[in-house]
Amino acid sequence: MTTENEIRRPRRWLRGFFKYLALTLMLIVTILVAAHFAWKYSGSNRWVKVIDKNGIQVYTLKSPGQVLKRFRGVTHVKTKLAAAVDLMMQTDTKDCSDWFPGCTSVQAIQPWNPQDLTYIHLFRLKAFRPFAPRETLLKGRATQDPVTKSVLIEFMAMPDDLPPNDCCFRVSHMHNTWRYTPQANGEVEVEVRMNVDLGLPYVMFNRFIPGGVYKTLSRLPKYVDNERWQKAQFDSIQEVN
Repeated sequence: MTTENEIRRPRRWLRGFFKYLALTLMLIVTILVAAHFAWKYSGSNRWVKVIDKNGIQVYTLKSPGQVLKRFRGVTHVKTKLAAAVDLMMQTDTKDCSDWFPGCTSVQAIQPWNPQDLTYIHLFRLKAFRPFAPRETLLKGRATQDPVTKSVLIEFMAMPDDLPPNDCCFRVSHMHNTWRYTPQANGEVEVEVRMNVDLGLPYVMFNRFIPGGVYKTLSRLPKYVDNERWQKAQFDSIQEVN
């Protein structure tokens, strides 16, 4: 016959187990919260080189108070400045998927204007599960410095200019730049800077973006050398002989 003490022992064990589990979970949450704030308020606000190979350098910058890093990549290519503009401001879905892996569609809101070198396009990119596809309403703009002849291409998010679509997460912050600066040896220095929030976990974002910047820059010579881009000419872009 089961005694009262024999019945109570399993109950006490279960209570002890759940108490231990609750304390363990509280400790884990406390550690994660502390780690989050320690990361958020850390940072030197200086560029730190994280990749340097095959003529490509990639840097990261962590600012106190921010959880997302900013990214910078530098390399050199042989190209015309107009070719770089034409490549970067491509306007159809095929080009987008070639240049930006994961791009699934491009919709022209303000078509490409070769006179003032601007467009407004709605880009859609697939994301890793379980995240929804990302949708970015971007204004692209190219300008040339009259003194140095460097060309600056900017991509700026305009999240509120169109209602969001239910299918996707609308990216609210992006100001990415590409600068093409002619060099004395006939090459062009390429500098890309990324300041963007894709709405992804910052641990994942900060870890994988440097490799993505490196891969993009490593593909650049192949893309920009295409005869299609090299034939481009724009009245407002002056080449350097």
